[in-house]
Amino acid sequence: MLIKKSILLKSLLTISIPLALQNLLNFCINMLDTVMLGRADDTGTLLSAASLANQPFFIMSMICFGLSGAGIVLSSQYWGKKDLVAIRHIFSIILKVAFLFSLLIGGFVLLAPEFVMSLYTDDPERILRGAEYLRVIGYSYFLFGLSCTTLFLLRSLEIIKISVVLNLVSLLLNGFFNYCLIFGNLGFPALGIRGAAYATLIARSVEFIVVCVYVFLIDKKLCFRPRHLLFFNKTLALDLVRHGLPVFLNETLWSLGVTIQASVIGHISYETGDPVAANSIASMVQQLCTVVIFGVANSAAVIIGKSIGANDYERTRRYAKYFQIVALALGLLSGALLLLLCEPIINFYSIPDATKELTRQMIRVLAVIVFFISFSALYIVGILRGAGDTRFCLLSELGCLWLVSVPLSLLVSAIFHWPAYLVLLFMKLDEPLKALICFLRVRGDRWIRNVTRDFGNKEAAEA
Repeated sequence: MLIKKSILLKSLLTISIPLALQNLLNFCINMLDTVMLGRADDTGTLLSAASLANQPFFIMSMICFGLSGAGIVLSSQYWGKKDLVAIRHIFSIILKVAFLFSLLIGGFVLLAPEFVMSLYTDDPERILRGAEYLRVIGYSYFLFGLSCTTLFLLRSLEIIKISVVLNLVSLLLNGFFNYCLIFGNLGFPALGIRGAAYATLIARSVEFIVVCVYVFLIDKKLCFRPRHLLFFNKTLALDLVRHGLPVFLNETLWSLGVTIQASVIGHISYETGDPVAANSIASMVQQLCTVVIFGVANSAAVIIGKSIGANDYERTRRYAKYFQIVALALGLLSGALLLLLCEPIINFYSIPDATKELTRQMIRVLAVIVFFISFSALYIVGILRGAGDTRFCLLSELGCLWLVSVPLSLLVSAIFHWPAYLVLLFMKLDEPLKALICFLRVRGDRWIRNVTRDFGNKEAAEA
């Protein structure tokens, strides 16, 4: 048993450490704009505008995560069977859908930036500045949808290092051009919030080019080539709809719920301080402290799916018990880290004292909630999704969000005018509820579902 545990731990660390680094670097890329804009503007207006303007990008990224998650449900189990032909078909189908969503969302943002901003705030200055940002950053959606989805899908094959290297390059590029274009350094024009958008667009463009070169010319594990983009297998497409659609709906509708909550914060006008800026900073601290949690959760999905694909269900049950212990440890550590980072990060920003105090209150709320996020993430993103129990994940996550968190947060903000940090608490009540429901689910055996097929030969798979 000790040997098996050591093998599992090695496998977990091999996958989760690069994933955590990838999540951290991707978080830093997204954070750079708001951090540097927060330094460039003492009022916090640019920080708030960029934070709200990034809500459509958040929806886009969650759609990509949902699409890739839908593919990973099948591809990780086919990886356990070493069926690369089926995996190529899955990649081809998912990338086509990702391209369609990239066009739709990117086009909407570029054509109606003021309308998009008005969904999140009624402040004219924030709408104006946010629209400036969207008119530039919107072009990155077309590239990001494909590159992000591809990198996420590669996780199912345990191809992770390229993501880490690529996100590091994007971070350095984004940081350099933010420094140049926001503040007007090194002879560049000072473009303010538009400079932040241009910097991100440059970084995402380079990222897209490198992903294409790696996948089509360098990778030797999947050997995915441009001609494979024409693949379409009806049986696998139907399997993706059956087992992957719940994952896609899960992430998409969850992101819509979260962006509605951001809109609730954006319309709070009775609070002392700036709730949008405070929530933006508090959320970034939370994301920073949960990168390891989601790295482990995503690696758990691959490990669980691989064991089910190999038809080793007893090992799957042992893995699930082990991951629950990991969730407990990560939840405690992440909450403590969030509190430790509170003051250093808040003091980094040039924002009014009232906004700093509001940020402290929000971070204290999140320090408690992050303990439950550890469990809900390990269950939903990791164990249950990797096991193919996607419909249960959909019902539990969206039920808790849309039937509990969203209506309660609307109630306490719009009707009772409770303080913003209490509104945030009600927004996050779905996390402990999800953790409890999923804990009860994993105690049984109905969550283990082998979703693969035996195609028999290459010709059958490519039919």
